[in-house]
Amino acid sequence: MSSTSERITKIMVEIMEVDESSINQDTNPDNMPQWDSLSHVQLLLAIEKEFNVTISPEEGIENMNSFEDILNFLDE
Repeated sequence: MSSTSERITKIMVEIMEVDESSINQDTNPDNMPQWDSLSHVQLLLAIEKEFNVTISPEEGIENMNSFEDILNFLDE
């Protein structure tokens, strides 16, 4: 797992209050009930802070709907 993946996982564990083992490349709101609209906003804010990036509302809503989407965004 890359450093970026590990950092995303850590953020998700804290926000979603789940075990690290429940998070993988395929994690998304459809297979993680804890990932609701409030936790999505908290996740995006934490990612902005951790990675020193700005995520527009459009990007956050339309393009960051899975662990893999978030990883791809940060890798760009």
